[in-house]
Amino acid sequence: MTVMAEFSDELRQVFDVKRLVFRIGEIASMTGVSARQLRYWEQKGLIQSQDRPDEKQARVYTFKTFIQVSIIKYFLDEGLTLAAAAKRATERRARAEQIHRFVDRGLQGLLQIDGEMALNLGAFDANQTLLALLPADGGVHYRLLPNAEVRRLMAITPN
Repeated sequence: MTVMAEFSDELRQVFDVKRLVFRIGEIASMTGVSARQLRYWEQKGLIQSQDRPDEKQARVYTFKTFIQVSIIKYFLDEGLTLAAAAKRATERRARAEQIHRFVDRGLQGLLQIDGEMALNLGAFDANQTLLALLPADGGVHYRLLPNAEVRRLMAITPN
């Protein structure tokens, strides 16, 4: 397992968003969307509460639903209709999930090259690794290095 994978696993354990649940009043307070509106959105299938073993217990919502509500609210505040806001929120969520998958699968770790941070973006071909350097002065620069050199740099870069 790479250093980055170990770090990611540690972060996932510390920030396990699956364990974050919010009652309807908390979501309402955090987003500015009333509990009544949240129930309506749930009836329309725009959001869903988490299943509870005892149906008499208050509705609870996951962190993902909190994000969905926040995005819908943003688009409503921008003047979109509820249907249009929900559609845009769903599109944005799908794009965010794609980006997450790309980063999760593509990012192989962090290292330093000549004092600059670099992202190891993985194998470019059988002999080279693609790196994205993040200099302090601005834009991203890309560099190809031999795989052996990247392994050496990964080994000496502090966690």
